[in-house]
Amino acid sequence: MAKKHKKKSSQKPKRGTGWSIWLILIVIHSFVVAFATLSMMKTPDAVSRQWLISLLLIFTAAKAFAALGMWEWKKWGLYTYVIAVLGTMGITLVLTSFLIWGVFWEAIPLLITGWLLRGKQEYFD
Repeated sequence: MAKKHKKKSSQKPKRGTGWSIWLILIVIHSFVVAFATLSMMKTPDAVSRQWLISLLLIFTAAKAFAALGMWEWKKWGLYTYVIAVLGTMGITLVLTSFLIWGVFWEAIPLLITGWLLRGKQEYFD
């Protein structure tokens, strides 16, 4: 018997209201976390902290960019978001020395994103 191949629809799957709102909140959250981290930062050393601040801003922009990719159901958007969140976790931990701030405030949105996407992996191309 011949195997039936599932054709992938050329049409994008419908994005629900909850997912759309969540993606907007991801963008807002990334900028709020960056601003709060910079305001909670210990006294910055002129040279040693500059590259961390630059990386924090790059990861913040990457999370916003990743949300746009996830809006269009792109796998690179999802992978970029995970990498940017992990990078932001490490940087906020170094800059603020608060474990709860550095990990908790980034891990919760990542876990919620994973929960919202359960069973929807086939939507991503």
